[in-house]
Amino acid sequence: MNARTIALIAAVAIMGIGAIMIVGDLFSPAESPALTQVAHASQQIEPYTMITQDMIEIGEPIRQRDAAEVAAYPFDAAIGLMTTDQVKPGDTISAANAKPIEEVRYVRDLGLEIVSFTAGVDRTVGGKLRPGHIINLYGYGRDEEGNNFTKLIEPQLWVVAVSAAGQSVSDATPEVNPETGVYDPGTGRERTASMITVAVEPERAFNLINALGAESLSAWVTLSADQQALGALATPVPVEPTPTYGLPVDLSLTATALWNQLQATQPPPPPRTGDRGTP
Repeated sequence: MNARTIALIAAVAIMGIGAIMIVGDLFSPAESPALTQVAHASQQIEPYTMITQDMIEIGEPIRQRDAAEVAAYPFDAAIGLMTTDQVKPGDTISAANAKPIEEVRYVRDLGLEIVSFTAGVDRTVGGKLRPGHIINLYGYGRDEEGNNFTKLIEPQLWVVAVSAAGQSVSDATPEVNPETGVYDPGTGRERTASMITVAVEPERAFNLINALGAESLSAWVTLSADQQALGALATPVPVEPTPTYGLPVDLSLTATALWNQLQATQPPPPPRTGDRGTP
């Protein structure tokens, strides 16, 4: 048997093995698709409502691929979302009618109002404001007599969003080095922020709108100073004891120290007496 015959036999054997594997795959049972149980509304849910467990129920298992096509939420993931549309009983909870609270109203605290205002680039820290900054909002204008004035409208405002005429201010993707932990802001197109969105308590929102609207004041924004940090950095001034005047310096300081010590010493309590006032 020559080498050519051996090669032909080997080729036929390989083809036979491949054919057996193909036939086996054709007749083997198909793998069951991965299933998931998505959330359905158990009652009517109004828009702008945070979903709680009693508002939803678990639906019949469906394929994960089908759930992904309609962006349906699993039961556990739907709890805590906020509705963006009226949801009827039996409707699937999906990204079309429910989103994370931060995606709907910027912050999870439902007690805060969201207010936006505009200001020039030179009046918004060079247009470099970004979400997370704490700012002070000043207003300037003229009074009824025509005199220029400036006042602090609201301090310590939390910036939750910024935009440049409705567009994103940055295309960069921040990164963190997993080894060193160094923050890298990334590279990309940067725009100056002109629209500032803040989250404030309702009464402060009224004051902000009244100042910029009814009083027609122009906005000027600064990055807020951290009062606690400033207090921690301040160097306390030691308080020197007041010397007793009329004596030489050395005797005066000694007398002052003795006086302070005597003031710090409490007098002894009076002796206890008996029933008739006798010791």
